[in-house]
Amino acid sequence: MELFDRILSINDLDAVIDLLSFELERPVIVEGADYTLLAYNSHYIHHFDEANKQTIFTKKWTLPIYETFIEAGIVNKLKTYERPFTVGSMPEIGLNTRMVVSAKHNEHVRGYVWIQEMEKPLSATEIDFLYDVSFHIGRLIYDIQKSKLKQEEKEEQFYQNIFNNLYKRASDLEWGAKEFGVKVPDYVAVAAVELAKPDEKLLDNLQQVAQTSLQLEDKLHHVLIKGETLLILLGGKKADAPIDSLALEVIQRIRDYAKDKGASIVSGVGGLYAASLDLLTSAAQAKEVIQAYKLTHRPISPFYKDLHVCRYLQAIVEKNKELGYESEYLQRIRKLDPHDKKELFKTLELYLLHNCKIKPTAAALFVHPNTVNYRINQINDELQLDLTDVMQKFQLLLDLMTRSKAYEEN
Repeated sequence: MELFDRILSINDLDAVIDLLSFELERPVIVEGADYTLLAYNSHYIHHFDEANKQTIFTKKWTLPIYETFIEAGIVNKLKTYERPFTVGSMPEIGLNTRMVVSAKHNEHVRGYVWIQEMEKPLSATEIDFLYDVSFHIGRLIYDIQKSKLKQEEKEEQFYQNIFNNLYKRASDLEWGAKEFGVKVPDYVAVAAVELAKPDEKLLDNLQQVAQTSLQLEDKLHHVLIKGETLLILLGGKKADAPIDSLALEVIQRIRDYAKDKGASIVSGVGGLYAASLDLLTSAAQAKEVIQAYKLTHRPISPFYKDLHVCRYLQAIVEKNKELGYESEYLQRIRKLDPHDKKELFKTLELYLLHNCKIKPTAAALFVHPNTVNYRINQINDELQLDLTDVMQKFQLLLDLMTRSKAYEEN
């Protein structure tokens, strides 16, 4: 049986690449259309160049490779060239000369096949062979993607069921995981992200950013949208898994993407739990961080565990509304300088948070200490505050942190 017929008879991508690499005696790498690694093999392991090694290690193009390929026009050629073409040596990213061809199926590019050159380039016959084989590889990639999509749809349904409260007990959840073929992590936490200004299309894009950020990790994570909130479910195999750092990394990538689109986000991270049903609790905590941020007028820790008294702010706001309470002190500050009230409020709040110390307050406000001293004296002259009274300081701080937005809008 000729090599071409042998390859067509194989329906396993890894086996096809193994055979192709063995026959051509060259490293072969297959990537999806999103530049993620799908399969690789080399006749001799030491033949992999540095770019190959980086891709294998990260499971995706590194940023320097991506930027270099964009600048060199390689990305555009991958999407538009029908036939195999040569990518010359690029020492700055550790790339040796190689031949690449798009793998198509049903007229769509499904991925790319890279053949690293060795002592001599591929012959014209080998290039024609690579082109003919690329369509079979495209079909295999399509089958993999179709299977992956079906599983992702099952995972989506499973997690939607959790957040729709369809599983009341741990045994119900275990049954659901088996039914949908989902691997449930040992430890879970939820990060929540909301756009400052709701945008359904941009939220969908942020979901893709989060999914891309997590695809290099173990299959213990999931991203879904509930209403106007993006929920990022982070899983670990053990209690000391680096979930906190992973959450911050994903949130930062989302924030950077949103910023590039002229938008901003608010985020929070709930607690880490050993029971998957506690995803609901962790998600509620993450949303509470977001709510606390919206209520306060300063940055706070994204982690619920660091929220401290801020976790009670919403309840205090609702109680104040119920009682019609409005701080007399804040009313007087508002009248003190109606055109500059935001600065006085912010200065006093940060002054209290920095234990009534001028220099750290000035540093937090990015102003001269004399400016802080002038504002505090201005407030003290009007209010005659006793800042040695802990309860008065605490009440004033709560009033500032839960002050009505009317103070800032009127």
